[in-house]
This record gives sequence, structure tokens and C-alpha cells, in this order.
Amino acid sequence: MQAALSATPAVLTVELEPSAVMTGRPPEPLDRDRAELLAAPIADDLRRIVGEEVESAGLILPAALYDLTELLRPGLPMVEAMLDIYRGSLRGGAFQPQLLAIGSAGGRFPESAIAPAREPGSGPLLAVPFALIAPGPQLDPLRQTLESTLLEKGRASLATDRALRQMLGVEPVNLSYATFHDLSALMKVQLEHAGFGELWQLIEASLYRPDSVEVQALSAGNRFIAFGGSVWTPWKTWDQSVEERPDDPRAAEEDYTTWTQNQRQTMAGLARHGVHVSVTAPASGIGADDPEVALSVAQAHALPDDQGWYREPVVGSLEAARATHNVAVISGTEQSLPSLGPVAYTVMIQSADGSLLLLEHDYPIRENGIRALLQHWEAQAAELGATWHLERPERLTTSAETGQLQPWLEFGGSA
Repeated sequence: MQAALSATPAVLTVELEPSAVMTGRPPEPLDRDRAELLAAPIADDLRRIVGEEVESAGLILPAALYDLTELLRPGLPMVEAMLDIYRGSLRGGAFQPQLLAIGSAGGRFPESAIAPAREPGSGPLLAVPFALIAPGPQLDPLRQTLESTLLEKGRASLATDRALRQMLGVEPVNLSYATFHDLSALMKVQLEHAGFGELWQLIEASLYRPDSVEVQALSAGNRFIAFGGSVWTPWKTWDQSVEERPDDPRAAEEDYTTWTQNQRQTMAGLARHGVHVSVTAPASGIGADDPEVALSVAQAHALPDDQGWYREPVVGSLEAARATHNVAVISGTEQSLPSLGPVAYTVMIQSADGSLLLLEHDYPIRENGIRALLQHWEAQAAELGATWHLERPERLTTSAETGQLQPWLEFGGSA
């Protein structure tokens, strides 16, 4: 009985001038005919670098350029997709080494799982991924050879350089081959150099250690718990920051600014690598020394994935306010910090006689959070026949006594 097929992935890295990727997108994938013209010189390069024994394995290559974040994702879905496509090409028959170049038809790949995102600003280091495919025992020696020689000897040929320039329309400043492990090492160095070492630790845990629970605690108080290719992180509110610095409002603002910057950058970095991030409500057990306990508490307090903001209630509830059948005004105050823009929205519901029915602070936690929460409150006002106001004072509106957030009290423009 033939051993199950296995895949060992690698890439041709394509380094571009930073100015070439500032606003543009990576080029469209090649069609099927031109995909074969790109794959041929790459196959020749592999024979030169690895040796003739590489021909005992199949080679599959999607003819497109990808950002590295599209390749280094939990479960390595690109590799699984290439293996599935190669396996399907055998139509249930025995393994046969072949060169399988995947091109687009009508601008689309046959499998959406390998379609390049082509996000604006991708790069400047892009990659053409490929995989060697063979039964596991047959592939193991080739895998070891790739890991030991590809990065050291993996300069692309002039023929490969010419094919990229002519067919993809790029002007590479450097072309070289690397394994996925080489890519991981490169990304680790880049992120650590930029001050995002903890982000890489979370990505690495999601990629290579999904069965272990790993906690990253940043100096600013951000906390991230990685497990199973996902990450949980508690949200911190402005009022929590004030409680930690009750006698120093400026320090509280600096602390919260740093925390929010870290939170946004880390969540965005994880999302780019396809790491699912669950935001949780603040809970003391999330800070437990035991990672298993911290994970359990975080999972119990996770907010729904479709909830774009975290609600911090102060007075009342929406359900109780609606039950009065006396909602007259719903007002929102945009709470902003100079370098961050909006960080929260203070929402107040009042009755016709001015009584306070609800006061809460809503914190956008996702990219679409601001739009979603504003649409939510506008819809509530319309449904209840209430007036909707939104004030944007372009700063934080806080209590002089406690430093905590409060609503903008006069719609006319002065607090």
C-alpha cells in the first residue's frame, strides 16, 4: 500500500523597491498558459540547487505573488490547498511526479483557498509559493535537503528573473528561494527589530505550537492568550486606566494611549496572518499565573465575533430604558485621543422630562466597530421615535473630580 502523500513547501521570494508597493497592488495571477512558462525555469532552478533527485517528487506552483502574511497562517492552509489540488489531479490513481502549474481562468483561480489577496501596499517582500509532493518516506530526504541548502544556495536564475519581469511586470531587486521555516525566521527578525517581538511569539505559537497555551503580557498591560490557532485578549477601558493612576491624569492618558496603540497594532498583525482574535470583557482571572486557568476565564468572557464594540455599563440598561416607553433623546459623545482618534463613545438615553435612563461607554474593538455602533444607536433612536445627537468635541470629555468619561452635556457646543 502506498504511503500517504505529503508536501514540503517553499517559496521564491521576490523583493521589490519599497516605492513600487506603497500604493499599488501585486499583479494579477497568470493565466494557465503563462503559469507553465513561469513554473518551468523555477523547476530548472530546483534541479540545479537540490539535484536531480528533486524529479522524484511532484511540483505544484500557483503562478501569483503573495504577501508573506498570506502564507504563514495557522494550519498552513496554502500548503493544504496545494496538496489537495495535486492529490485531485491524480484522479484516484497512484502517485506520479509531475509539474502542476496553477493559473487563473477569467482572472480567478480554480480554488479560492489559493487566490492571492492582492492587498494595496503588500510587500516589499512578496513570494511565489510552491510545494514538493511525494509519499512521506520518499519526501523526507528532499525535505532535509531543502532545509539545509535552499536558503544558502537558492539564488534564482536569469531565466526565472526574466520570466517574472516579462509576465508579472515586476522589477525585482532580489530573487531567492527559501523554505517556510526560513520565512518564519526572517519574519521573526523583522518584527523583533521593529519592536513587535511579542506579536511574533503569538504568531509563532499559532503556527507551530497550536496545542499549547501561551500567554504574552506586554509592559503596557496588554494581555494575549494563544491556543489552537486563536488568540484571546481582554479589553481595557479608560476608566480602568484612571483608577490605576488616580492622582496623575496625564500619566493615565499616556498609559491608555500606549495600551490602545499596542492593542490595535497587535490585533491587526494577528488578523493579517489569519489568526482569529476574540476580545473578552475584563475579568480578573484572565491575569492568572496558570495559563490554563487564564484561557478558561478568557473563553468564558469572550464577546461574540459579530459584536464590533465592548459595552461598559454605568447606569441602567437598554432593555430597561425601552420598557419605560418614554425615551426622548439618545445622545452620543465621541471620546478621542490626539494620536489615536476615537477610542470610545459615551451614550446617554434620557426621558422626556430629562431623567437619565442609560449611561454607558462603548469601545470599538474591530475595524468596523465605529460604524456598527453608531448605526446601532441611530436605529434604536428611529425605532423608539427619539432624537439622536452625536457630538464630536475632538478630545476626551471627563469628570473634573474623578477623571472618568462623561457625556458632552450641551448639544450647542460647550460642556
